[in-house]
Amino acid sequence: MTKIKIVTDSAAHLSSADIRAYDIHVLNPPILMDGKLFGYVNKISSEKYLQLFEKCSNKPVIGDISVAELTDTYNQLGEDGSQILSIHLSDKLSSTYHNAKTAASKSSSEVTVVNSQVTAAGLAYQALEAAKMVTAGKSIADILQQLTKIRNNTRIFFSVRNNQQIVNNRIIGKLRGFLGKHANTAYMIGFKQNDFTLIAHGSKDESLNNFWKSQMELMHDECIVKLSILHSGTSERAEFLRNMLNEEFPFVPISIAPTNPEMTTFIGRESTGVTYLLG
Repeated sequence: MTKIKIVTDSAAHLSSADIRAYDIHVLNPPILMDGKLFGYVNKISSEKYLQLFEKCSNKPVIGDISVAELTDTYNQLGEDGSQILSIHLSDKLSSTYHNAKTAASKSSSEVTVVNSQVTAAGLAYQALEAAKMVTAGKSIADILQQLTKIRNNTRIFFSVRNNQQIVNNRIIGKLRGFLGKHANTAYMIGFKQNDFTLIAHGSKDESLNNFWKSQMELMHDECIVKLSILHSGTSERAEFLRNMLNEEFPFVPISIAPTNPEMTTFIGRESTGVTYLLG
């Protein structure tokens, strides 16, 4: 049976234990400051990156994984005849998926590239499930079918208090961002069908809490099997959400962690993301 190797982005919120246990190859994009190489994502903690993001006037950015680097990675991993399954962050957030498609066409290895169409925690759901299915001896076709199911069953929401990055990334317009900044506005943003949608906005936590009250009524009619909370900056809001969700769904495992540099760069500081998976 041909071996299958999993490649994914550093944006995926995978534990070190899972990465080792399932031999997942995690890409390592560069961090650029003023256009110069500062370091690499896998060599910096989420907390340290956030400090850079908060204190530097010129914000750090995450550089691309080049086509040449991806091609070389695929060639090396496939030298033993292995197939490669390369699963990436939504192409709305990163260029890696498109670069990976080009690299796959150039590689001497057999490479299947997947646009997860989700953000960080959702990417982890797909990458980990793929790795488990590889261990169970499943085929690429079987895995792709399951990844589509997981993608369709993933729900993603972000609360954003500092709106500069969502303006920079065109999630909201400049005028709305300008007015919102002076009105102390908070935003609730959904990510569905591979795109961001503004769901609600209002005065700080009040509007966000009202959203979650109505959303939890819907969630009680769903079969939730996994829940992830990511935050950029203080964990106070994330802890509040975990306590609230744990009270409503006491049997659902809930993880909480600082978000990775990729998502910090995209949605900015003082943001909290909630992702959950339906069974």
